[in-house]
Amino acid sequence: MKLEITESAKEKLYEIPDGKIIQLSLDRGSCDIVNNLYEIKLVENREPDSTEKIIQSDDLYFIVDGDFEDTYGHELTIDYKNNFFVFKNKNQTFNNRIGLRYV
Repeated sequence: MKLEITESAKEKLYEIPDGKIIQLSLDRGSCDIVNNLYEIKLVENREPDSTEKIIQSDDLYFIVDGDFEDTYGHELTIDYKNNFFVFKNKNQTFNNRIGLRYV
C-alpha cells in the first residue's frame, strides 16, 4: 500500500500522545460504492483484531480495515489543510473536513 502523508499532515499527526495509535475508519454507507473515510480515531495502542491490519508510512502507524488497500486502489494521500485532514486517491478527493477524535 502506498500511503503518502504530506508534511503538514505529519506535523499534526506527530502531536498524537504516546500510547495512542491512529485508526482510519471507513463509512461503508448504504451501498458498496460508498467507502469514504469519515474519521480518524486515536485509540489506545493495540494489536489489530481479525478484521484489521496495521499499515505504516514513515514512522506513523495506522490500524485499518483488512480490505482498506483494495478499497483505495493501494494508494492514498493524507493532507492537512485549514484545520482538517483531506484524503485523496489518485485524482479523487474523498473528504474535505476530517478531524481527530480521541477515544
